[in-house]
Amino acid sequence: MPRLDIAPRMELPGESAVLYWGDEKVVIPRLKHGVLFLMSGYIGSQIHGCEYRIHLDYLKGRVVNEGVIGGLQEHSRQLGVDEDGLGLELGWNPVIVNRGEEGVYFFNSKMRNWIGYVDFSKPFIQEVSLIMVRRNVPILGLPDLVINLDNKPAYIIELKTTNNPANLKVVRGREALQAESYFHMMSYLGLNPRGVAIIKVVRGSEFRVIDNIDVITKHLESGENFVRLARHAIIHRINVRGFNDFLRDVDYSLDYWLGLRNPRPSPSRGLCSGCEHRRYCPYSVVR
Repeated sequence: MPRLDIAPRMELPGESAVLYWGDEKVVIPRLKHGVLFLMSGYIGSQIHGCEYRIHLDYLKGRVVNEGVIGGLQEHSRQLGVDEDGLGLELGWNPVIVNRGEEGVYFFNSKMRNWIGYVDFSKPFIQEVSLIMVRRNVPILGLPDLVINLDNKPAYIIELKTTNNPANLKVVRGREALQAESYFHMMSYLGLNPRGVAIIKVVRGSEFRVIDNIDVITKHLESGENFVRLARHAIIHRINVRGFNDFLRDVDYSLDYWLGLRNPRPSPSRGLCSGCEHRRYCPYSVVR
C-alpha cells in the first residue's frame, strides 16, 4: 500500500530522475521529450483526443491564448484559490512543466498540497495532489476539489469552464477520463472515494462553486447523474469503469512516452480546427 504520511519527492541527480516515497526509491525510466512524470490529464487527451498534437506541443511549443488565461482566472474565482499559472504570458511557450529542473521544482512544489497532509474533517479541500506509479513512471493528478463526509474524502469534483453555454451539456471523453483518473488514483492510495463528477460553468456567471458546496453534495448524495445547478452551471456524474480498464488506458499512453510506439494522430475537422499546429501538421485536415 502506498504511504500517505510521507509525500513523494523527486530529484534529478543525473540523466535519470529518481522518485523517493518513504523507504521506496524509484528510478524513473527515460521518457520521450525528456519528461520526468505525466499529468493524469494526458491520458484522456491521448486516448480521446489527438496524441500527435501532444507530440507537437513538446517538439514545437504550445500557445497560451486568452482562453487559457481566462480559464485559469475563472478557476481561481470559482475555487477561491490563487492559480500559479496566472503569470503566463500570451503567445508561444515551451512545454517545460514536467521536464528538467523546472519539472522537478513543479512536482515537489505540488507536494506541499499532498493528499496525505490534508484535514479531512473540513467540508472540502481544493487542489490537492495525487500520485500513482505505473511501470516506474510517476503520474501526477491535481483534482480541483474534494468534498469530505464523515472525515473521509467522498466526492471528487473536476471544474471545466467555458465561454459557450452550449458546451455545458457536453462531457467529452478526455474530460471524463481525466476525472475518472482522480477516482482511481485516490483508490490506489487507499482513500476509496464514493464518486466523481464534472461541474461545467460559464465563465463570469453568478454561480460560484465554492459558495454552493452543500447544494452540490446534496445532489451527489442523491445519486443524480445530471443536474442543472444554475442557469450557467451543470453537474455531470461520471460513470467510473473498473480499475483494470483504466490501467489499460494508462499502459497504452505510457507506451508512447516510453518510446514503444509512435504517436497516434486523430485528424478531424473538430480537433484540427482548434489546434495551434494545424498549418504544418502532416495530418491536419483544415490547413
